[in-house]
Amino acid sequence: MKFITNTSDLAKFLNKKIKFNALIKSISTDTRSLKKNSLFIAIKGENFDGNDFVDEALSKGSNIIIADNKRFKNNKDKRIIWVNDSIKALKTISNNIIKDYGGNVIAITGSNGKTTTTNIIGKTLKNNSKTLKNFNNEIGMPLSLMNASFKSTNLIFEIGASKLNDIDYLSKILQPNIGLITNIGNSHLESLKNIDGVFKVKSEIVKNIKKNGFLVVPNDNKKHLNKWKKMRSDITTISFGMKDDADFYPIDVKIKQNGLSFLVTSRLLEKPIKISSSLEGIHNVKNILSACAVHYCLGQNLKDFSKSISLSKLDNLRQVKYKWLKGSTLIDDSYNANPDSTKKSIDLLSNYNKKTVLLLGDMLELGRYKNKLHKEVGEYAKSKGISKLIAFGNLTRYSIDGFGKNGIFFNDETKLKNYLRKNITSKNVILIKGSRGMKMERFIDV
Repeated sequence: MKFITNTSDLAKFLNKKIKFNALIKSISTDTRSLKKNSLFIAIKGENFDGNDFVDEALSKGSNIIIADNKRFKNNKDKRIIWVNDSIKALKTISNNIIKDYGGNVIAITGSNGKTTTTNIIGKTLKNNSKTLKNFNNEIGMPLSLMNASFKSTNLIFEIGASKLNDIDYLSKILQPNIGLITNIGNSHLESLKNIDGVFKVKSEIVKNIKKNGFLVVPNDNKKHLNKWKKMRSDITTISFGMKDDADFYPIDVKIKQNGLSFLVTSRLLEKPIKISSSLEGIHNVKNILSACAVHYCLGQNLKDFSKSISLSKLDNLRQVKYKWLKGSTLIDDSYNANPDSTKKSIDLLSNYNKKTVLLLGDMLELGRYKNKLHKEVGEYAKSKGISKLIAFGNLTRYSIDGFGKNGIFFNDETKLKNYLRKNITSKNVILIKGSRGMKMERFIDV
């Protein structure tokens, strides 16, 4: 049963009187996904105002609507609930749900790996509800919470940030028992300026962890680790990493083209925990380690974690692999990109013994470092033995400068598609990567 299944639940969490009773089978901010007996929340965004679609929502079967345009303030349609601000209404609903909830709350942030780590924990932890898709902002996170089951003993939420105070806003709502920071990397530098800005925004989660709770963090940057440990004396900080000075670290790591295996080792455990997973890439070792640490913080039996992760079908959510042009192998990692996640994808691609091709689109929101960071990615791809770099956009011309020979640049979509059709063969493994704004998935169907 979801936290909100009818108008009575909604009235309770919204602190509003609702004068009729009705079922709420689904919740949406998009009229395209509306079903009968749905709650439609009208949000004013950059491109569209949900208030303009209220009539359409009603015609599609929505039986209750939250709207914030003043024209609805004194409306006589009892199905339309007027609020001052729909996003603030989402916050109110979320705050009241969390106050009413008695289980564990796990909040996950970081520059990379949030979605995969959320999925790992969701697949291996019993009786949980987790983030829907990648709903991790001030609109998506409350929607995930409203759709969660009140019978769940564990709520697992991914929370994202593009500017300062984003993580504070979301984690203050969630009041997590466990806060997990997957890593600190080069992301959203246009607004966050530099790594220090990224560290600052991701660390906003720390002050909102409940007293006697846990902070799970990477230990690859000792300066960051020491700062995290000093932030709160009333919570326990647990670290994970690839070296033996972390609380949770791996030994006997084996990376294959169809999965990985290693032993989780820790001073906190009596003996190592065997891990075998269908996930690929060295970066997923860290994601699994952090998930294992969360299980430890919750007092779970780590033998059960070991068993469940080996039995779970854990696909690389951002790296979907399938057969492609002329029998080639395509790794679709087109959803989003920053320099750190791109390097992790390059690491994954370098594991293949075929002619490897990286099709790279511009990495956006990198501020004044954009040219330098694109060049570094090209240099990194070359150092990892990638056979060919195909670049698309404007900024990736600098990646070609870093890659050198066997790098080719396009700024014309049609010409690039023609090149792929003519030159990709069964001998190739090709990985597609780029920022969301580049829509690199357009090159999959050629």
